[in-house]
Amino acid sequence: MSPKIDSLELAHLHFIPKPHKPDTPLRPIVAAIHAPTTEISKFLNDLLAPIFLRVARQTTFINGIDLVRALEKYAANGHLKPTSLFITFDVENLYTMIPRQGALEVLLQFLERNLRNNKIGTLLIDDIMRMARLVLDTNIFAYENKYYRQIRGGAMGSAFTQTLANIYMLDWEQELMHDQQADQEIYERFIQNV
Repeated sequence: MSPKIDSLELAHLHFIPKPHKPDTPLRPIVAAIHAPTTEISKFLNDLLAPIFLRVARQTTFINGIDLVRALEKYAANGHLKPTSLFITFDVENLYTMIPRQGALEVLLQFLERNLRNNKIGTLLIDDIMRMARLVLDTNIFAYENKYYRQIRGGAMGSAFTQTLANIYMLDWEQELMHDQQADQEIYERFIQNV
C-alpha cells in the first residue's frame, strides 16, 4: 500500500454539472488518482464497504427492482392505501458536508458494533481509525494555481468518503427507521438518497 513516490501528484479540483437539479449547479470533484492517500482511501473503502452493505442491506434499495418488490410486498400485506404518501429527500452535498468528528465517532461505534474481536483480520479498529483520520486530514488539492486543505467533510471523488458518508447516514437514520417500522411503513434508501 506504499505510494510510488515518482508518480505522486497533488490532487486538483474540478467541477461537473448536475443537469438533473434546478439551475444546473456544479458538483466539486477532487481528482486524486495519484494523491498520497488514494491507496489508503481505496483500501478503507474495500475493507468497510462490504460490512456497511451487509448491515444496511435490509434498508437499502440496490436498484429499481428492489423498490418494485418492496412496494409489491407492502401492497400484498394490505398497507398500501389510496392515502399512502411517498416522500423522498436528498441530503445536499452529503460527502463534503458531513461533520468530520461526528463521522469518525459514528465510524468507531459502527466498527465496535459490527466487528468480531474489534478487528478485521489482523487489523485493529485503532488502525482503521488512524487511517480514516489520515485520509480526511490530508485532503489537500490545487485549484487555479492555489492550494487548499479541505477542513469539512471528505473529498467528493474519494472512495472512502462515500462509505464514511453512508455509515454516517445509517446512524442518523436509525430513529426514523425504527418509527417507520413500528408503523409498518417502508423506509429505504438508494445510495445517498433516502
